[in-house]
Amino acid sequence: MRALLVIVVAACTHTATPDTFVRLEQTECLGRCPVYTLTLYADGAVEYEGKRFVPTGKRWRTARPQEIARLMELAEHTPDWTCDPARIVTDQPESIITVSRHHQTRRIVHDHGDPCAPASLERLEGDLDLEGGTAHFLSGNPE
Repeated sequence: MRALLVIVVAACTHTATPDTFVRLEQTECLGRCPVYTLTLYADGAVEYEGKRFVPTGKRWRTARPQEIARLMELAEHTPDWTCDPARIVTDQPESIITVSRHHQTRRIVHDHGDPCAPASLERLEGDLDLEGGTAHFLSGNPE
């Protein structure tokens, strides 16, 4: 019960400006890929929204603001890349990372069939899932 109260309080006390966040969106594929959005706000609030092949609906928890700031910095400095479209496998899901702060937004689209994407991008996606608590949300645990 106490854990549930902490989550409810975190959701209600979310104070950062809504335009200061880093977001990870996992999109559909031709199979049963998990489809969800995870938004980590600068104040430590984390919003999960499950859409398909995962527990659905919105849930909240908290994360470390200093770690969120580090992840925002990594997203802002992820290098751009290009790849010959013929090399990209098109039935793979995409991960979309959006970072927004200081009135600037950067959107990074990573097609998982793109062999040219920088390795640092997959590490960033994993770090966002880890810090945001995706495994907790996907477990279906309401607390």
